[in-house]
Amino acid sequence: MEYRNEGHERTLVLVHGIAGETAWQPLARQLTVRRELQEWDIHSFEYVAKWKPRWLRFRLARSPDLGRVADAFVTHCRSTLNRYSSFAILAHSAGGLVAMRALLDSEWLRKRTSHVVLLGTPTGGVPAARLFGMLSPQYRDLATGSSFLNALQDELASAWEEPPFALRVVAAIDDVTVTRDSVFHQFPESVQRVVPGDHVSMIQPQRPDADVVGVIVNLLTSRRIFLSYVREDSARVTEIYRALERHEFAPWIDQRSLTPGELWKASIESALQESDCFLVFLSAAAIAELSWEGVFRREVDTAIQIQEKRGARSRFIVPVRIDELDLPDKLARFQWYDLFSGNAEGLADLLEKITLNPT
Repeated sequence: MEYRNEGHERTLVLVHGIAGETAWQPLARQLTVRRELQEWDIHSFEYVAKWKPRWLRFRLARSPDLGRVADAFVTHCRSTLNRYSSFAILAHSAGGLVAMRALLDSEWLRKRTSHVVLLGTPTGGVPAARLFGMLSPQYRDLATGSSFLNALQDELASAWEEPPFALRVVAAIDDVTVTRDSVFHQFPESVQRVVPGDHVSMIQPQRPDADVVGVIVNLLTSRRIFLSYVREDSARVTEIYRALERHEFAPWIDQRSLTPGELWKASIESALQESDCFLVFLSAAAIAELSWEGVFRREVDTAIQIQEKRGARSRFIVPVRIDELDLPDKLARFQWYDLFSGNAEGLADLLEKITLNPT
């Protein structure tokens, strides 16, 4: 189903759960009226989620297991939606398990997915689902301790320790079908959110300013921050990364954002071009590395070229002094932040002012 198809480069893809496609429609309507998402097309992926009569054939259409649905989802994206350069996947309930399985299995899909929102997804399983396992393979897969979930959880623990895309995992306050523990399971606290409603009403907002709509819009419009540093400073930079996530930024850092097998030079260049702000962390070790041709120096030189193209008022480059030292000439003209006399939260607060008021 298409909710908006206007030829944009990016698309939201909605993946429903056992409640079916119609459950999405209130949320889809609210997303289409948010002006921040006008540059996103909106599609949905449909699959058989229940036993349905096919009267002309005098038989029932049995719902496929979630692994087969995940395969079909990848095929749908690669065939019907392959013109899009970027996907944001919004998945509800069992649809979240489908999306995760598809992302783990398909490198093609992973490389094109920039955002994922899992809504009421039972990553930890649903104990009561085993009662209906004989009726539906999907209920069998949803059951706590199923072979499908055990395999998924094991792979998530290693592959998504640091997700390769912006992620939110959302639970509903009054959801008695899928507990909060099952939804949040093994995901870091920084990506967890809670919204009003139960398992179904959480995706049926009546207003465009509803909490669940806000979670999605904030994630899709998060300011992208590129973090450039040398290995000696990785511990401090990781602290900044986590603070930026808490403030709803979308930070990019090589050790978390690059995946095995990627062409890292091209990936770094692309991330730099797409970023809203470039943080360069300066310590004695970083200053020394600027004196020779390496990855860190190339990042800084590329950022300066981007700054010149965007103009002096863009506030793209922000030097961050880890140690009290003189800035190199190429960076001395930019307003800097002193981390040695401040902290990660203070830097995040400064970036909110810069990126929300860029001129």
